[in-house]
Amino acid sequence: MSGWKILGSVDAQHLVNARLQLHWASQVASAVGKQLLPPQSDVSQQSFEWIDRAGALAQGTVTAARPFRSALKLAELTLSLLDAAGAPIAELPLSGRTVDEAYDWLTAEVEKLLGRALTAPFERPGPPPAMPAHPVGTGRRFALADSGPFAEVARWFADADRLLREVQAANPGASPVRCWPHHFDLATLIQLDAPPTGTTGASGAADPETARTIGAGLSPGDADRPQPYFYVTLWPYPKSPVAAELPALPGGGTWNTEGWVGAVLNAAALAGTRDQETQAREFLTSAIAACRQVAGKA
Repeated sequence: MSGWKILGSVDAQHLVNARLQLHWASQVASAVGKQLLPPQSDVSQQSFEWIDRAGALAQGTVTAARPFRSALKLAELTLSLLDAAGAPIAELPLSGRTVDEAYDWLTAEVEKLLGRALTAPFERPGPPPAMPAHPVGTGRRFALADSGPFAEVARWFADADRLLREVQAANPGASPVRCWPHHFDLATLIQLDAPPTGTTGASGAADPETARTIGAGLSPGDADRPQPYFYVTLWPYPKSPVAAELPALPGGGTWNTEGWVGAVLNAAALAGTRDQETQAREFLTSAIAACRQVAGKA
């Protein structure tokens, strides 16, 4: 029985505010891993994985008398500290609170679990353009006046995680599926070249500046494409491609060639279809094959 969560009950145009608030909230949650988890060469200590039973993005486990994971529950806009089994230890609903209050709460709760004071304050995000502009970034309070858009963003992450884990399993050399707080996207990275000796990090990834890779993921939206979209990108980008010269993309996908080169499946092309799961899977499979084809010609 499929666990796919039907998308489109909330118009994708109405997700922007929820997505931006969650992006800012993820910066608070990610501060724990940045400071307390062992550093990795690919900075994956600050990343999250999707925990479906908790409806949350959760980091790795911090060693303590009672081990814990920093997490963000998307549908509830709630900062959470989970135990190793995914059960909540402490939670803070963010609606009605500021970013500063979220950091204060997180600091107090983490220090209780560690049994000591932090060696330094938790790192905070920089101002735009380091982060997208939103009133919560300048002291306004988080607001969950309408929970529908937040629940819809959570469904996008849950569905994407299911499909991207399939991609990871089907493509040797693919990295674990992770959400990266800077861009707030969920993705796996497929290595096309064997990593040179001495250049791999804990994730087994080759030097990101030189290695050929295919990234497959979900963006819940960004400045250029405000609504959610699946994407598959090839790195390094092909030189000055013309969309018409790139391989066909079944599953409703199109090629983006402005600024970056990759295959895209927009929310509007997916949400209205009868079998969303099949279409999204077909898109990812065909787009990865197309990128492999393009890479072979490079």
